Amino acid sequence: MKDALMQAPWLRAMARVFEAAEMPLYIVGGAVRNPLMGLPISDVDICGPALPEQVCALCEGTPVRAHLRAAHFGTVELHITDDNGQRHMAEYTTFREDSYRCGHKPEAVRFTTQISVDCLRRDFSVNALYRRVYPDRLGDVIDPTGGLTHMQQGILHTVTLDPDQVLKDDGLRILRAARFQAEMDLVPTPALMDSLTRYAPLLGDIAPERLRDEWQKVLLADLRYPQLNRRSPATQSGLATIRRIGAWPYVMDGLACEPDTAPCLLSIPASALPAAEEAIAPLPLRMAVLCANHAPQQVEERMLTLHFSNRDAAQTAAVIRLMSALKAQTATIEETALAGLPVLDAAIRGLNALRLPDAAAYGTALCQRLTQPGIPLSLRQLAVNGNDLMPLVHAAGQPARCMGALLNALWQEAVNSRLPNQREALLAHAQKLLASMPEPTA
Repeated sequence: MKDALMQAPWLRAMARVFEAAEMPLYIVGGAVRNPLMGLPISDVDICGPALPEQVCALCEGTPVRAHLRAAHFGTVELHITDDNGQRHMAEYTTFREDSYRCGHKPEAVRFTTQISVDCLRRDFSVNALYRRVYPDRLGDVIDPTGGLTHMQQGILHTVTLDPDQVLKDDGLRILRAARFQAEMDLVPTPALMDSLTRYAPLLGDIAPERLRDEWQKVLLADLRYPQLNRRSPATQSGLATIRRIGAWPYVMDGLACEPDTAPCLLSIPASALPAAEEAIAPLPLRMAVLCANHAPQQVEERMLTLHFSNRDAAQTAAVIRLMSALKAQTATIEETALAGLPVLDAAIRGLNALRLPDAAAYGTALCQRLTQPGIPLSLRQLAVNGNDLMPLVHAAGQPARCMGALLNALWQEAVNSRLPNQREALLAHAQKLLASMPEPTA
């Protein structure tokens, strides 16, 4: 099969370098699996029997530049520039077997020349598919652990018959199982589910950012491969497995599982924002829907603990906060304007997904008021500023420190449509406000 990879000149060029040195070169994992499933390739992982030092030596004087990244793990970065000046990088890993004592990283490795050994250090059979790369073609699929059969059956299983042998070494593989289920519609076998449940506590030893990466991929799984003809909802199935095996507390510590919310993540309506406004990204919006019944600050703190970006955490909290105010129908026009149209749009979409039409309608009414012509959504959009008001402040004998309160009072009048957002009208009202202020004390 001559697939998209063999139409990539940079990979053929790498293969020529290895062929000239009489060293076989293989692609492995997703680069083999995804084309067989009709899915695009995101990363190209390559491997072979050559030791890191041999890889560096055979690349000398060739178009391929080798950079040792983790020689003790057999990892070498291979860089090449194609004829169009585009740069490409692939990660080469020497065949090896790993030894773990605890945690995500292997404690020791031993290099080998055998695929039959290398495959057993990998997690799932669908990740242990190999194909040799020749300068003009790909070799047949090498499937030492039954990955092709598992793909055809739509199941997910480890590279070993007993999943305990794989999961006991690396707790992150527990979340990876839920992610693979969600992204590729592969159902974990009963034996794998039993093992996932037994070893879920190992997630307590995994670094927060690694938990974040897998959790985020589960939340966005249905967006990953939209062309896949799924048998079950992507994100919902992954979250269900995380809940069923008892992994939820290790990811969302302190935030209770909301099983009835997961299906709503798949029914969030499209954004209705004006073209000039940037919608809230899917991740914070989905986190807000999933955690809609929790305190915004608590959700934000957990996201920061998992090393989500400050922006994502703050936006999630802002959407939850506004959703809560809209549900109680206590959100004011000022509060909503300060939150911003993107947050309001996300809150309305979330409420619709959660099937809370009255709250969504309340938010929509506020949105209609805020999008009327001339409504200032912030002080920056007010038709006057501090420089315009300073002469009036001085003339009224008031201190400069009153400027903030004066601007805010003008903005509240304008955002509530009680005063047009026009310079003359605002200045006239500012004079009235200044005249009503008590004289400053000495």
